[in-house]
Amino acid sequence: RGAGGAMAESPRVKRRREDGEAEREAAETQPRDGAAAAAPFPLAELRLRRVLREAARGKAVFLHGEVTGPSGDGTDAVVILEKTPFQEEKISDLLKKHTKLELQISNDIYSTYHLYPPPELSEIKTTVVYPATEKHLQKYLRQEVHLIRETWEDYKNITLPFIQSQSFSIQWVYNILEKKAEAERIIHENPDPCNGFILVPDLKWNQNQV
Repeated sequence: RGAGGAMAESPRVKRRREDGEAEREAAETQPRDGAAAAAPFPLAELRLRRVLREAARGKAVFLHGEVTGPSGDGTDAVVILEKTPFQEEKISDLLKKHTKLELQISNDIYSTYHLYPPPELSEIKTTVVYPATEKHLQKYLRQEVHLIRETWEDYKNITLPFIQSQSFSIQWVYNILEKKAEAERIIHENPDPCNGFILVPDLKWNQNQV
């Protein structure tokens, strides 16, 4: 692949970079298949196979699971669990509404507790890719990152064919355009045959927090 090498970085910088990448990938995942959206994901039937990646800074974890069907065959799934940000309008309920406070450490005026809020105030955003392919599993698996110098010929003959071979289906885009999925989420539609478009909120925004 021509001249190349890896750029060294400190463990702290590396950890922050990897966590940042994990946060972005969790936000960018778009499980928008119209057919799959009709039936809820069978979470209770999911068997955890392995943890693909953790993002401590982003409070997210990427899981590889398997759902066993009636025939006994297993189907792979990627499940991303992500702690949601605090919502200001719910802070009062969080502090008062059947919340359990368990002391961990106390020293002079300082103390640390574990706070256990009720289920409706302890939401975890869950993103599911199901059924998942080997490409999805590899995408979310923690991997070493290297900086490589490449020529135009390297890109054309090596990198570009690899990117094209690893590309994911964009059927979810056509589902929106054909209104097979997320039709109720459409904010604006321009039917112009040349410059028309459909505007839909991104799934990484809960439409409440600004």
